[in-house]
Amino acid sequence: MIRRHIEQGHTPIHKPHGVRKEFAPFLQAVYCASPVAGLTHSFYRYPARFSPQFARRAIEIFTEPGDTVLDPFMGGGTTVVEALALGRRCIGSDINPLATFLARVKTTPITMADARVLSEWGDCLGQFVNLHSYNRPHNDWVSFQRNLPWWLRKTLEMALDSIETLSTKKQRHFARCCLIRTAQWALDCRSEIATKNQFLSVHRSNLQGMIGGALAFRVCLQEKFKDLPSQVWRNRRLLSRTAIGIDTDGRIPREWMPPKLVLTSPPYFGIHILYHRWQVQGRRETPAAYWLAGCRDGHGEGYYTFGNRKRKEMDGYTMVLKNCFASIAGLLGEKSVVVQLVSFSKPEAQLPMYLEAMRSVGLQEVRITEFAKRGNRIWRTVPNRKWYADLKGNLSASREVVLIHRKATP
Repeated sequence: MIRRHIEQGHTPIHKPHGVRKEFAPFLQAVYCASPVAGLTHSFYRYPARFSPQFARRAIEIFTEPGDTVLDPFMGGGTTVVEALALGRRCIGSDINPLATFLARVKTTPITMADARVLSEWGDCLGQFVNLHSYNRPHNDWVSFQRNLPWWLRKTLEMALDSIETLSTKKQRHFARCCLIRTAQWALDCRSEIATKNQFLSVHRSNLQGMIGGALAFRVCLQEKFKDLPSQVWRNRRLLSRTAIGIDTDGRIPREWMPPKLVLTSPPYFGIHILYHRWQVQGRRETPAAYWLAGCRDGHGEGYYTFGNRKRKEMDGYTMVLKNCFASIAGLLGEKSVVVQLVSFSKPEAQLPMYLEAMRSVGLQEVRITEFAKRGNRIWRTVPNRKWYADLKGNLSASREVVLIHRKATP
């Protein structure tokens, strides 16, 4: 119903006396405050991620099996995981190489043989990690180890060395991802950094949970696609790049175009989100995730957020935003729908400027007013925020808005 109205250019859809029954699941998913879980979603706590329930409902409403779903700011890969699990082709891109690494691991199914090997590796990890023995320092990654306590740095070095005993690249990447997840737990926004034994205990638990999620994801692929799960690449394209110029990227199959749905969450304006660092005991930061993933990062915060968050004017932000969405719009067709989850530090002033940027690249807003809680748009409170956000209380930045666009008709 929603898709048909949008494809026919009906905007807005009015129903002042309540929400239609068929729309209720989408509205429920928007306001879902459950912890991110299921399939491979818990592999890493990527900042500003939206819930799998929201992604799932949006994909079910706006697409059919076999359609293409695009997320040009894919972050932790929620959209691409759900798209594949629902039998859709997916294209994900992100300027952050860590995001691409995580999304690739999350959407690469493992076999029962892989699961056994990884379980054995996890069970034996404690034998590899001995803080009293010598290990070869990872000197090439010293700059990525800053603000790590010596015992955790050495634990991670020895754990990474043990990964080389795994026989396939897929297994090694999965193991690296588990180390990243556990290191994030041990370091990020904690008042006390975990000990070696605490790290190893949580790592064993994380590994078993991740293996279970990856096997469940494999079952979804078997049910939804004719290809073997190992051939997931036939329905997936993951790109480490900016959204600017994505419409001319030759790695995107032309026969997949246009995407039926663009489901994404661009960087928020003026809001403190670290996509490339963990915060260690206050204001200290570490880029250790890149070391554990085996990918380099030499950029500052503004590289990932369309500019420094302390900027007072939106000019620089909107310039990058326009360039990104101009390229995204170049991939769209008449029936394509763009669904975004966005937040602002000062929404009353910044949301109109954001919408004007969308209009300037040929995207018109679709207003589904029967969903609205205020201002004829769907707003929600951000669930499961980090501790430093919770300390600041219920600010404007603690709310997100759902925006729906389509290509403007001539």
